[in-house]
Amino acid sequence: MGDSVKEKIVVSTLKLISEKGYRSTTTRNIAEEAGVNEVTIFRCFRSKKDIVLYALKELELLKPMDKKILEKCKWDLKEDLLMLAEEYHKNFTEDKAKIMIGLRSPEIFEEVKEYLMRIPKGFKDVLIEYFKIMYQKGMLNNDDFELLAFSFLSLNFGFILMKASYGRKLIGFSNDEFVRRSIEIFVKGIAKSS
Repeated sequence: MGDSVKEKIVVSTLKLISEKGYRSTTTRNIAEEAGVNEVTIFRCFRSKKDIVLYALKELELLKPMDKKILEKCKWDLKEDLLMLAEEYHKNFTEDKAKIMIGLRSPEIFEEVKEYLMRIPKGFKDVLIEYFKIMYQKGMLNNDDFELLAFSFLSLNFGFILMKASYGRKLIGFSNDEFVRRSIEIFVKGIAKSS
């Protein structure tokens, strides 16, 4: 089987899981969506679960943020947190959030949870490192780096999950506006007074 067929199967599987959830997605649905015979799926993969694991392991669907991103920092709280949040929003899209939600099914969750945590954990690790450096530079009024990181992560992770789950029904502003305004509030709370 060619890579393009395999890719069609993976893309179709993830699309259906994001729409219907893991349990409700069948190999028959996947075949229809991919425009292939169901037998073709089983020539490429042993099961629906193998398709998902292939996407997570081999294709690194949920790749975490690398600490090298800190090289882009200007060591200004507002500017840096804006840049870090924008990078996070580029990496953790609504589509990925929907896939994560769809994979919370008991049939597969134990096997995929370490992959599902990669994006938020990677962002948290980057933020902890960033806040440590900013504290050493005398820019923060708080040295609870994990709590700071978790709070900032929760703002962004929660926004993306809410948007993926409810769309515009619950949220009255754009990604950019949310990031900008929430960072202004966050920075006021953690910046060391001059």
